[in-house]
Amino acid sequence: MILITRPKAQAKNLEILISSKGHKTYQESLYDFKYYMNKVSYDKNKYYIFPSIHSIKSLVKSKQIYKFKNANIFAIGEKVKQALIKSGCNKILTTSKDSDALIKILHTPKYYKSDFIYFGSNFTNKEFFIRAKRYKINIQKKTVYKTLPVKKLTSDLINSLKLKKVRGIIFYSVLSVDILLSLLIKYQMLSCMKSINSYCLSERIAKPLRQNKFKHIYIAKQPNQLALLASIKKMHFK
Repeated sequence: MILITRPKAQAKNLEILISSKGHKTYQESLYDFKYYMNKVSYDKNKYYIFPSIHSIKSLVKSKQIYKFKNANIFAIGEKVKQALIKSGCNKILTTSKDSDALIKILHTPKYYKSDFIYFGSNFTNKEFFIRAKRYKINIQKKTVYKTLPVKKLTSDLINSLKLKKVRGIIFYSVLSVDILLSLLIKYQMLSCMKSINSYCLSERIAKPLRQNKFKHIYIAKQPNQLALLASIKKMHFK
C-alpha cells in the first residue's frame, strides 16, 4: 500500500493513476490550506511569480485575479501555467519546471535588475530566497494563503504503519516530509520507518529523508506527476 500525503482534492487523480499500476493506496493529508482575502495591489512595472496553484486559487477566491490579466508573470510548473490561463491571465513570460530553473532565468541580464513579487504561503522554499539574495535578485514575498500542517496522524494510519501495511510514501513537497518526520518522532516511530520506500518529486524534497538516513529513496527524473509515478516499481514491493 502506498501512502499519499497530499490533500484529498489533489490526491484523487493520483490515487487513480497509482491503482492503475496495481498498487493499493492510502490517502491522508498532512496539511490543508486557508486562502486570505486581503487586498493585493498590482503594479504594471513589476513581475509576478506564481509558484503554486494555491496562489492562483487564493486570488480567484478573493476576486482579485482580474488585476493580473495583463501582468508580467512567471509560472512554476505547467499546471500553474494552465490555471493562470484559465483564470484569464494572458501574459505568462515563461514557465519553469521548478524554482531552480526559474532562478537561472531571473539571473539573466534581461531580468536580474527587475522587481519581482512572489505570491506564496506562510511556508516557502527557503533555498529559493537564499539563492535570490545571493544573486541580488529583488524578490518581495506576498503571503496570499496559509498552509496548515496537521498536528496528529489518524489511528488508522498509525496502525497501518505499525503493521507495515504501508510499503511506500509519496512526497510532493519538503513541507510534507518535514511534517511526517516530526509526527513520526512524536509517535516514536521514526526508526522503524527508515526502510520504507520513499518517492520524491525532486532531490530537494528528498534531502531531509537522506539527513534522517532513510534507506530507499527514489527521485522522479522530472518534477512532474508522471515521472514520479514512473519511479514506483513493482520490484519495490516484493
